Amino acid sequence: MDREGHFLETVRKTRDRMYRVAMSYLQAEADAEDAVSAAIESAWNHLGQIRNPDVLGSYLVRCVINSAKNELRRRKRLVPLETVPENLTVEKNGDRLFEYICGLEDKYRIPLILKMQERMTEQEIASVLRIPRGTVSSRIKHALKILKDQMTKEGLNHAEE
Repeated sequence: MDREGHFLETVRKTRDRMYRVAMSYLQAEADAEDAVSAAIESAWNHLGQIRNPDVLGSYLVRCVINSAKNELRRRKRLVPLETVPENLTVEKNGDRLFEYICGLEDKYRIPLILKMQERMTEQEIASVLRIPRGTVSSRIKHALKILKDQMTKEGLNHAEE
């Protein structure tokens, strides 16, 4: 298969993963779709610079992360026209856990989502996020501890009873 064909096949296989990663950062469908599109365009423009075609999937996810971070930086420069009340909660299917996960710092939330939702190995996460594997492991453990503490505090942890 030629480079372009391999690129298109890899995009097709990783499209859902890229979208979920973008959603984990941006938490808005339109912004996530834009981040994925920008990442695909960037990867296509740099296709000739990728020496090992086997890492193209990880490269695409890295491009999505960079694109999402760029969008988050752009958002910080914007002044909101209105503020959302602090006590506004998500009522979809009682997603209290989802609220807790969204409340985690990026450095804890992203590795946790990549591990639990995307089923990536710690080594794959380390490669995509460009951090040591041990750091990935400790951040996931710390995120789980934070979530457990929050759920216990809210009386939602019945596993220990």
